[in-house]
Amino acid sequence: MQISPSVVLLPSNLGWILSGSQSSISANVAAVNFLHLENPGLLPETEIKQFWNLETIGITAHQDREWNSKDSNVLRDFHDSFRTEGGRRLVSLPKKENVTLPTNQQNAEKRFRSLAMKLKRNANLRHVYYTLMRDYVQRGQVEEVDTEDRQGRTFYLPHHAVPKGRLGETKWRIVFDASSHEKGTFSLNDALDMGPNLLPEVFALLLRFRLHPVAIIGDIQQAFLQLQLDEKDRDLTDSSGIA
Repeated sequence: MQISPSVVLLPSNLGWILSGSQSSISANVAAVNFLHLENPGLLPETEIKQFWNLETIGITAHQDREWNSKDSNVLRDFHDSFRTEGGRRLVSLPKKENVTLPTNQQNAEKRFRSLAMKLKRNANLRHVYYTLMRDYVQRGQVEEVDTEDRQGRTFYLPHHAVPKGRLGETKWRIVFDASSHEKGTFSLNDALDMGPNLLPEVFALLLRFRLHPVAIIGDIQQAFLQLQLDEKDRDLTDSSGIA
């Protein structure tokens, strides 16, 4: 499609491309870039690949990442422990082998007393907190803990409510703090392996959105709470006796 004597719109898989120059241009002419090497031995194969990678900004159809042995071990352990029970996905915590996690009960109790005083002074926040906690119980996302039935180490997760305003409406959610710890000791986050980044490259993802007329996305309500924690790891996410 020619829109002026010197500018044309060219259709492509990525949409319309504006092209042209000071002189008249025809859309029927195809331009091909050609790289000729007089002596291929002077330019190593790795440098040739690097040149073309730079030309494509690193975009490929399948962007496979190179993982080190640690990341590979974390993924292997995850796949070995992952299973489905009662229609829910059951996972284990990726714990580090060289970190001993002590209890943080004193710190958790101190923070809970501060939270209790705050809820006592604010009736609206107390109602929100009660409603959210009851919803967790009704959905089966938390369970009652028998203080006499302990399977191993116990670690407590202090919690607090966080507001989020959108379109003139304030929504609340309860955040559990896995960074809580006693002075000079490790937190639960410190004791867990982060694992590799499994998210796709954003730039390539945005470009692929333009290859098709319709894009489909999905949103899982409370996605992280839909995962069930393996029973052997549940004592590491305890709030019994303090919540």
